[in-house]
Amino acid sequence: MEGEVRVWRISRHTQTMEASLKEHRGRVWAIQIRSNSEQAVSASSDGSCIVWDIKNFTRLTCLFESTMFKQVLYHPDESQLITTGSGRKITYWDCFDGQPIRMLDGSEDGEVNSLAITTAGEHFASGGED
Repeated sequence: MEGEVRVWRISRHTQTMEASLKEHRGRVWAIQIRSNSEQAVSASSDGSCIVWDIKNFTRLTCLFESTMFKQVLYHPDESQLITTGSGRKITYWDCFDGQPIRMLDGSEDGEVNSLAITTAGEHFASGGED
């Protein structure tokens, strides 16, 4: 199964698909758009998170990990990405160079499937199988 990220233009009366970005090799579980509306990040079961330029429809950065990513989100200051998935870890990534900054145990027994963060970035919540 190949995962696609589709970029849509929405107006009052129409919705038009502008691009289909096809670099994932597995199901895409989550997408978040950056506050500038020029970039988005997608999380896939193929072990990659891709940061996209959604104005020019190109890949900017790719993060790899030996997990099936289930969720990705931008930290409120947008300097970091936070991911989680089947590996039961919650990982902070540097948006500038795509390198992992820190890794936390999100669960002892099951996948971590969802994340949410407060607007100030002082707390986050995670949910999963356990």
